[in-house]
Amino acid sequence: MKTIHLLAALLISGLSFAQNTFSFRTENAEIILLSEIQRESNLNNLIGATPEIIAETAPGNKYPAAVNAFLVKTKKRNILLDTGYGRELFNNLKTSGVSPEEIDAILMTHLHGDHFGGLLKDGKRAFPNAKLYMSKKEFASANESAAKAIKEYGDDLILFEPGGPKPKKVYDALYSMSSYGHTPGHTVFIIDDLVIWGDLTHAMAIQMPYPQVAISYDTDPSAAVQSRFMMLAYIVKNNLTAAGMHIPYPGIGKLKSDGKGGFIFTPVKKENQPVKVSP
Repeated sequence: MKTIHLLAALLISGLSFAQNTFSFRTENAEIILLSEIQRESNLNNLIGATPEIIAETAPGNKYPAAVNAFLVKTKKRNILLDTGYGRELFNNLKTSGVSPEEIDAILMTHLHGDHFGGLLKDGKRAFPNAKLYMSKKEFASANESAAKAIKEYGDDLILFEPGGPKPKKVYDALYSMSSYGHTPGHTVFIIDDLVIWGDLTHAMAIQMPYPQVAISYDTDPSAAVQSRFMMLAYIVKNNLTAAGMHIPYPGIGKLKSDGKGGFIFTPVKKENQPVKVSP
């Protein structure tokens, strides 16, 4: 039963559907989970999940899932990493004591609708004072809906080349690494010892012990699998913490190898919530 402890931890962490925010402290920042959805997903969108894998990791033919964004509060800046669909984003920001006008920058992992939806509110730019950052490759792949949202930010759009194989500074204390495959320009961000990995995974209960399982949303499933193995190994090697846009509440945890080609993810505990960063 390779995954029983992971599955139990994810299920338990996802039971509190009303808990949309969670705070975690790194050396130089407070990272706040902005959760929009905590739910169960079926297996129809998985690629390469054999009957044996499903029987072990998802015996009820479902797995815990989520849609998250993150707020990074450094000593000087308020930074959004993705914006979810935008349905709960503004309520979650209000709970965190931050108004849309106080967001200094938005860093996009990629341009799927559950990540850029909150860029607009009532069809208009939702964050009037924010710079909008994304990788050049991702910008080039934008569909019509994404392009419309991006256009509202005008000259405040900043395109960059992500780091790789070493992190490259993007904005304030945040660094980037390329993690292509899920989309052409998919990017992960790093602050201190925390990697915020976007859509590196979707089905944690399955893709942690079996990272070779892809998902139908991947633009290039083979490249997505390769990126996942590389990034998971990088995180373990450097003893980093991980956060993701589809990791069930609290969306943040520690990784280690299971010694069999897969990984074990342990969600951080609520007791780890920090005090706020001093100005």
